[in-house]
Formats: sequence, C-alpha cells, structure tokens
Amino acid sequence: MPNLKSVRPLDAVILGIAIVVLALGGYLAYSVWMQNRTVVASTPAARAVAQIEAEVRKDPNNLDARMRLAQALAVAGRSNDAVEQYEAALKIKKDFTPALSGIGFLALQDKEFAEGEKYFRKVVELVEPRYKNGPDSQLETAYFYLGTALMEQKEYEDAANYFKRAILIRRDASDSHYALAFTYKKMGSDSKYRQELENTLLFDPKMPEANYDYGLLLLEDGDKAAAAEHFRRSMTAAPGIDLPKDALAELGPFTTRLVAAKKLRASNVKSALVEARIAVALEPENVEALVLLGDLYATSGIKDKAAETYNAVLIIEPDNAPAKAGLKKVTNGK
Repeated sequence: MPNLKSVRPLDAVILGIAIVVLALGGYLAYSVWMQNRTVVASTPAARAVAQIEAEVRKDPNNLDARMRLAQALAVAGRSNDAVEQYEAALKIKKDFTPALSGIGFLALQDKEFAEGEKYFRKVVELVEPRYKNGPDSQLETAYFYLGTALMEQKEYEDAANYFKRAILIRRDASDSHYALAFTYKKMGSDSKYRQELENTLLFDPKMPEANYDYGLLLLEDGDKAAAAEHFRRSMTAAPGIDLPKDALAELGPFTTRLVAAKKLRASNVKSALVEARIAVALEPENVEALVLLGDLYATSGIKDKAAETYNAVLIIEPDNAPAKAGLKKVTNGK
C-alpha cells in the first residue's frame, strides 16, 4: 500500500491535517491511494494536545483553540476526539465550514463515505454562493472531496461532475485530473480516461499512479519503450511498490535489451533506440547503456534527448570521455 504525499489543504484553518483515504483502484490496478498519514501520537504531539487542551479548559468558547485542538488530535490519530472538538466548534459558530470540512475529512479517513458526502455537500451549499465573486480555493477543495466521497460509493457520473467543477476553479490540480481519469475509466470512456491521465502528467510528471496507469496504456499501444520509461518514473517516485517494478521487469532482462541494441545499431537505428530506451529504464544508472542511448539519440537527430542522456552519464562519471565528446557534438561545443 503506497504512502503517497499528495496533500491538499481542506481550509486555511486546518492545514495541518494530512489524512485521507482515496480508494481509487486505478493505481496499480488495485491499491488505495493515500495522502501523507500521521496516525501515531508522538511525544511532541501529545505535549501539543495537552497544551491546547489547557487553553480550551481556560476558555471553552475560544473557536481558534477548539480548531487547533481538533487538528492536533487528528494528527495524533485520535479521530473521535477530534470530531468532538469540531462539533464543539460548531456549537460556538453554527455552519462553520472549517469544522464541517474537518468532520467530513475524518469520515473519509474512516471510510465512512456517505457521512463524508453529507458534510462536504453542506460545505458546498454554504460556500458556493461566494463563487460569483471569483475563484474560491475552499470551494474547489470541497468539490474535490465531495467527488471523492461519491467516487468511493461508485457514483461515478456524479463524482466526475464535481471533479470537473474543481478543475474549472483550479485547472492545474493534478489530483483532480487523476481522480477524474479514474471515474472516466469506470464509466468506460477510454478516450477521456487517456486524456485525463495525460492532463495529470502535464501538471505532475512524476505522479507514480498516473505514470503506472499511462504505462499500461502505452503497452496496449505496443509502445514498449515509452511504457518502460513511465514504469521507471512510477518506481522512482514510489519506491517499494511491487507492481511497477514487476511490469518493468517483464520488459527485460536488461542484458537482452542491451545486446539487442548493440546488434541493431548498425542496421536499424530506430529499433536499436527502442531496445536502448528499455535497457536504460531497466537500469537507469548503467553507464554503458546510457552512452549507447545518447549515441542513438544523436544519430537519430534528437539532440535534446542526446544531451540529456550524456549529462546523465556525466553526473555518474564526470570524466566519461565518450559522454563528453557526444555532448560537445550535439551542443556544438556549448
């Protein structure tokens, strides 16, 4: 189960809460997509809770203290106690959207998706009228989490609607694009699924989930080299996850790909380039494979990729003569 850090704040008041479970299912075809999770109370966290609790006892109607206590309890893994504090905040200030968001957020964490939906619908109802005054980040986030709650309940069309609303407010939100991609996949819209994966990678080229899923699409297209490169990006961004590792391994072994690239170099540069790209994806720090790939890019006239590859060699071996010579050639000595 990956522990991926894709944290988005619910509201300025509760920035410190970093827990939500999104069972997207698309990533690695089965897994749970998680935000950064801190569920075990540490000694500093316990001290923070105790300190804020003293503030609340001294001034029970202090809304800010209640919210800070709820936040600290949530980070310490005491969800039920955090909910109590959010509810106390709502008694101090009715329909206080940060508190409603906090309860909804914790409901999603506990996989109580219908409950989370209820709270985020209320937030949307309260915040949406403000949108006429311009884009609202709180509304965008509420749309995202409402879409998430619906998606988890398999209400994919409604979920897609809210993800699209979130994107209209913030077009570069890669998490919204990825979630929308998943809903399109579930609805059987293959072209829109691909487009939203591409949008996700446009705004977050390193996202492991999207790289893995897009790699699978490229395999279906027969583009093994590009698929291998996306699997490598997924592995690099989320080390320890087996499926991108396994998918990449199926395109090996490395030695077979490297030998094939060498053999094809003189007779079929295009095919040699494919083999070399896969070899480098399998072993990205192998200097021999990198130099060969740089040379093949240069021969193919793809100078920017050649320069990038030669530079990768020089990071590993600063005095590598073939890489230095190749780089000088494709950059005209610059």
